[in-house]
Amino acid sequence: MQSSLGIYIEENLIKYAKVQKDKDNIKIEAFGTKFYENLDQAISQIVKETGSQKTPISVNLPGGYFDYFELFALLNNSAMKKSVDIEFEMLCQEKSINKDDMEKRYIFMLDQDDADKMKVLNVSIGKDELGDLKDRFSEWNLTTIEPLPVTITNLITLNEEQNELIVNLEKETTITFIQNGKIDKVDTIDTSIMEAFDKILSVENSREKAYEILKNTTITSQDVSVGEGNEYLETVVPVLFKILNEIKEKINEYGKQINKIYFSGTGIVINNVDMYFQDRFNDIQCNLIKPAFIDSQSLKIGIKDYIEVNSAISIALAGVGVGTGELNFCAKSLGSALGKIELGKSPIKMKGLKETAGEKFDAFEKMAIRIASLCIIFIFVYSALSSSVVKDMNTRKEEAETKKQLTQKSLENLGKDRASIDYLKSEYETMTSRLKNEQIVDGKSTFRDDEIPNFLTKVGSTIPTEVKLVRIENTQGRHFVIDARASKYQQLGYLKSILQVGNILKEVKATTGVRYHDDELNEDYILITIEGDLTEINY
Repeated sequence: MQSSLGIYIEENLIKYAKVQKDKDNIKIEAFGTKFYENLDQAISQIVKETGSQKTPISVNLPGGYFDYFELFALLNNSAMKKSVDIEFEMLCQEKSINKDDMEKRYIFMLDQDDADKMKVLNVSIGKDELGDLKDRFSEWNLTTIEPLPVTITNLITLNEEQNELIVNLEKETTITFIQNGKIDKVDTIDTSIMEAFDKILSVENSREKAYEILKNTTITSQDVSVGEGNEYLETVVPVLFKILNEIKEKINEYGKQINKIYFSGTGIVINNVDMYFQDRFNDIQCNLIKPAFIDSQSLKIGIKDYIEVNSAISIALAGVGVGTGELNFCAKSLGSALGKIELGKSPIKMKGLKETAGEKFDAFEKMAIRIASLCIIFIFVYSALSSSVVKDMNTRKEEAETKKQLTQKSLENLGKDRASIDYLKSEYETMTSRLKNEQIVDGKSTFRDDEIPNFLTKVGSTIPTEVKLVRIENTQGRHFVIDARASKYQQLGYLKSILQVGNILKEVKATTGVRYHDDELNEDYILITIEGDLTEINY
């Protein structure tokens, strides 16, 4: 029976989980979160409270660099490891880093898009930073230090026939791309859910209270509205919206179809956060990570309490042998094991008749056998290389044809986009002209010179992408009427909230909305009217 205490550490917050593994059975013995001022005291308290003074402890690798190398797949083990060392040394030179000051671990992965190539995921960290972490656990049994974007895959059963994505909404938002059941890439985005937490903290002045407010925030599928327990909704939703757009950008850069997205980390304590992303990733299934070994039907404690500490559970599982263990910075670096991948086979020994019979060869026979062996090896290598070159040429030809088709399609889309831009430009100029002509009442100007353009610019830059404007009209004084359409009510409700919360209009009102059918586009849409008074801005 194995046990491990998993500890996930970030700025002022610790998540911990102690797991026990008996063959294939895994159970969680203790778990929780703790805010701290003194990290060493917090670690000592958690170790003692969970009775883990002699238990193996696993922690997350703090920060670190994630880099990728490409190697020729037919290299033998020794040549491949030397190639990694050379690539890493060149990378350190580019970054002006002394390679001797760095500690690295790496794993080999067959390139699923090119059988002749091997991909290397190389993770590195400064030796001083790694040493400081080890010193904090010097009196405890620290056995595992692994990067969270890799260990988080320990919690789910990966689909070997689909491309999946794990988004970890912690202090640093990491994205783990998984192709056909294997890690393919690790990336990060700029926006963190802790931006919303920090804004709440600046008002409440208590980390525990700010965290509870985040946990009690609920994203509704109806119009965004402020109610009991949701007074910070207007703080949380814009951060989620930024994260959404940055994830979409990373998926587009990846260039492969994603079938499922998993979410984990502090951000998933927000109620219905998975529904928020599901409504905006219409063609991709969105789920919260729930540890595969937990039966939620038999739990005495709510599943949400467990998934709140997913990061710590995944690290604890690494401590009991779940995962490869090749990226463990606590273990002595002996070079990455190559697992079940065959990276070149030992040469076949050919026996002649005399050798089989136990007779000895004379000098001429030995020379003849050596020459024959060299010829056979040369023919084998030449055939392999020729086949590889022909295959590569055919692949390049197919890629060129595909890129040609994509370029033609992009040009067609560019023409459509240009037409749309010209149309919107014309609409903007028409609206601006009409509003400027209507801004004189009783011989006096109702608006400042730049108020109308500023108002239209704010509306254009903040309107949700799913919403289309039909009409903007200044009916009287500083009163504006906006007709907008979208396929869902919540999208229009979000627009209304933006106009009001963003202080673009005041006294904002909206109709309940009427559903119509667009014959040209063959789609249903909802049309509402939003009206309010243009906010007076002091210059």
